[in-house]
Amino acid sequence: MWYSFISSAAKSRCAAPVLLIAAVTLTAPGASTAAPAVDRKPVSVAAHYRVTLNGFNVGTFDYTSEIQGQSYKLKSDVSLSLLLGAFSWRGLSETIGSSPDAPVPKSFGFDHESTLKSGNLRLGFNAGSVETVTINPPPPVLADTVPLKREHLKGVLDPLSAVMALTQDTGGEPCARKVAIFDGRQRFDLQLSYRRQEPIPGTTAMATVCRVKYIPVGGYQANEATQNLARSTDIEISFRAVPEARLFVPQKLVLPTVAGSAEIAVETISIKSSGAGQIALVE
Repeated sequence: MWYSFISSAAKSRCAAPVLLIAAVTLTAPGASTAAPAVDRKPVSVAAHYRVTLNGFNVGTFDYTSEIQGQSYKLKSDVSLSLLLGAFSWRGLSETIGSSPDAPVPKSFGFDHESTLKSGNLRLGFNAGSVETVTINPPPPVLADTVPLKREHLKGVLDPLSAVMALTQDTGGEPCARKVAIFDGRQRFDLQLSYRRQEPIPGTTAMATVCRVKYIPVGGYQANEATQNLARSTDIEISFRAVPEARLFVPQKLVLPTVAGSAEIAVETISIKSSGAGQIALVE
């Protein structure tokens, strides 16, 4: 369902797993091995990203999160306009869950509309496993689809909850992460590994650049596009450490597509906590 978010959007298809996950990659409370005296756990995050394709602005991504006790609510709003406005696409996502030690989703909703079609999906979770899936309109059954098995739906996260797992600062480094994700149609893993350090323009800070490997598991189309994405070694995401918020903030995602190089880059992020008010403002 999420395959080829930008390049396929130009071909009137839906979004890609890797690009969507990265598009929503910021948020979340994190545990720390050395917690400060003042509780600086984030209770809200508001972020704005710019989406470009081959250097041209094609859309925006806005994200908000709210944390109350052990419960969280995550929202994202992605808008794209391609082919000089001839094609437009908008996707709204929302997740509700709990986070005692790690994110545990309860429900995930996704609504999308474009110049050609619209639809929605709903996922219900129970104890870390997918319990219900509702998709409207029902997707066609394609001959090259790899079967989705029941075991593929156990111990998985929805796309937004996966972001929490990827961006928590638990005392390690951001690239040593792997998450299992179910987006409503396909189960896939994202494996991060360290690539390099690079300066953040306009600051003295450094970003940690991770390679992102997309690993399809079930429910995906076994076609050339999926194979190319799985083989790619050029998908990268960079994180900026924000110790006062105990987060790894995504700075930029770079994704090669059949239509060219897609990039999602941060413009502003505001992070607030219950114990110290606004604790970070990234621009």
